[in-house]
Amino acid sequence: MAPIRVGIIGLSIVTPTGQGYTSGTWGLMHLESLIKSPHYKIVALCNSTAEKARKSIEHHKLEPTTKAYGSPEDLAQDPDVDLVVVSVHVGKHYSLVKPALQNKKSVFVEFPLSGSYPEVEELTKLAKEGGIKTIVGAQARGSPAFAKVKELLESKAIGDVISSSWTGHLPLSTWYGLPQNLKDFLDLNGGPGRINIGLGHGLEPFINTLGEFKDLQAVLKIHGKTAPLFDDTGKVVDPAYKVTAPEYILVQGVLESGAVASINLRCTPASVDEEGFRWIISGSEGEIEFTGPAGSYIQANFKAKVFLRKWKGETEAIDLSRNEQEHVTSIGDLGINTARLYEAFATGNEDGYPSFESTRKVHHLIERIKSVAVWAP
Repeated sequence: MAPIRVGIIGLSIVTPTGQGYTSGTWGLMHLESLIKSPHYKIVALCNSTAEKARKSIEHHKLEPTTKAYGSPEDLAQDPDVDLVVVSVHVGKHYSLVKPALQNKKSVFVEFPLSGSYPEVEELTKLAKEGGIKTIVGAQARGSPAFAKVKELLESKAIGDVISSSWTGHLPLSTWYGLPQNLKDFLDLNGGPGRINIGLGHGLEPFINTLGEFKDLQAVLKIHGKTAPLFDDTGKVVDPAYKVTAPEYILVQGVLESGAVASINLRCTPASVDEEGFRWIISGSEGEIEFTGPAGSYIQANFKAKVFLRKWKGETEAIDLSRNEQEHVTSIGDLGINTARLYEAFATGNEDGYPSFESTRKVHHLIERIKSVAVWAP
């Protein structure tokens, strides 16, 4: 079968630092996954100018036949491109994704799909009306741990689900300030805000596993009303940036299934027990617990643990190993779930990756939470 021909928007000249996430990191995650996979071939790059795209092609040592574009419209009109990958700031997603959809290209865009819910609806409608296959980079969907939890529930390992309790921690705290290039995380309606990124990445596998809320309540709280922002040298450039995104997010309600559920997410400098989250799902015949280290539920690969206990049995650790190809397993922890999304798309495993429609449900839930929330003083 011929490989899927890919055009990437947003692969800049970035060198891995080994220091975790920096600007441009996710472009590198896509690059590594695509280069190693036999299912894909990079045929074009698009940056703000064609010259920058050419320099990026040279920097990353891509094939000399790789085309360079300076506009998303030109890339979208290339008949040799099957899939357009968009890995840029969320504020640019809409303007870059829309031309691809209008030209009937499949699209892989990072999460959030957009910072604007009307834009999310429009892009989802375009994809649906055009019969276009789409992927959204909510990486947790690729995690074997989340997949195993869903598999256990579908097999009725704990009977009917009665309740769900999710307690999570993210280090998106402003106690000691924040780099100025991350200030959007502090805005309630900013595309990558704490509620969109921090909560949204968890809501995607939550909804995929348990379904949507029928009724809900929410409480939001900002402890640090302002935060100092500093530059790359550590110099404070804004001593009191106004914070509108909550540090503490509490959601509870009744799911469409009739089960009750609660989500409690906190943003603090560290977790007391080094656990990033704990998800307990109780059923009529037993209980499942899923835990992971601080900040890990987005990737949920390393040190994730799933336990199952039937009411009349002993607690057992669940095997999370999966038979995967080397081009997937050779990817590091930060990018392996992105590789898994690509693998699922290429092999036709539609439950293995989020689509625009499934992601729209996440954005809609976030809008519901913001609309009903009580803000604690």
